[in-house]
Amino acid sequence: MDDKIIKVLYVEDEMDHAILIRELIEEIKNVHYELTHVQDLNEALLELDNDNYDIILLDLSLPGEHGVDTVTRVCEQAPDIPVVVISGTDDETMAIKALQKGAEEYLVKGKVTSHALSRILRYAIMRHKGRAELHSLSLVDDLTGLYNRKGFMLFAQQQLSIAVRTKRGMILFFIHLEGLNEISEKSGRQYEDLAKIETANILKEVFRESDIIARHGRDEFTAIAIDSYDANNEVIITRLQDELKSRNKQENRRYKLSLCIGTAYYDTEELCTIEELINRAKESMIEQKNNKFES
Repeated sequence: MDDKIIKVLYVEDEMDHAILIRELIEEIKNVHYELTHVQDLNEALLELDNDNYDIILLDLSLPGEHGVDTVTRVCEQAPDIPVVVISGTDDETMAIKALQKGAEEYLVKGKVTSHALSRILRYAIMRHKGRAELHSLSLVDDLTGLYNRKGFMLFAQQQLSIAVRTKRGMILFFIHLEGLNEISEKSGRQYEDLAKIETANILKEVFRESDIIARHGRDEFTAIAIDSYDANNEVIITRLQDELKSRNKQENRRYKLSLCIGTAYYDTEELCTIEELINRAKESMIEQKNNKFES
């Protein structure tokens, strides 16, 4: 990457900040950058139509725009180009939203050096390229439309990195769909598949769009919920149980759905891997199952 010119499109309406970033770029000696500065989003979108860029540096407070919605518009226009957001506000919530909308990194104006800026831009390009290559692989379960195990591990690792950066915890759910063998033996394989699809639909109803849900195995599902006021294990488990009861009360059902759920909380003060978090949630699920049998 150091042997080529990296073309940066910088979208910023305030000239003082634009001059500062240009000065930081000019201080970088080991990488060749070519900076193009535009002052509004429409001009940026025209530039993306007319020229090729390696990365976009995007201000979040453009006049006439709506914060993180600008990230969505830019990512839709140029999905193959990484976006690094730069803002005058050190706002954790805003940073998370920008990352969820597709930004690779969130920078605060006045708090970045030339060396750090160069490193962030280059790493953002590398991450985006790697993610695009992984997206070309099969990451989705054909039956349920959820992520498969590979997709879950990829996006769970990404979410873990965000959690470490923002010091914000998350909850991993390990969910076992019980009785699949009985359903298949009594009603046929098609009803086994139907039970998996129905479980996936329940998870889609209960979890938020920003959460990560996957079919992890034949009868296993995993999900990650970002820690917030409406995302804790008791609330989500209650919602799952209510949805199960509602569906099982439907007339003329050939089978009843039963889920056993384990959880593990990711504490940013006690770092662990995604695999370790899954194992903890699975152990919690097994404990719940044993308690159910004992009672």
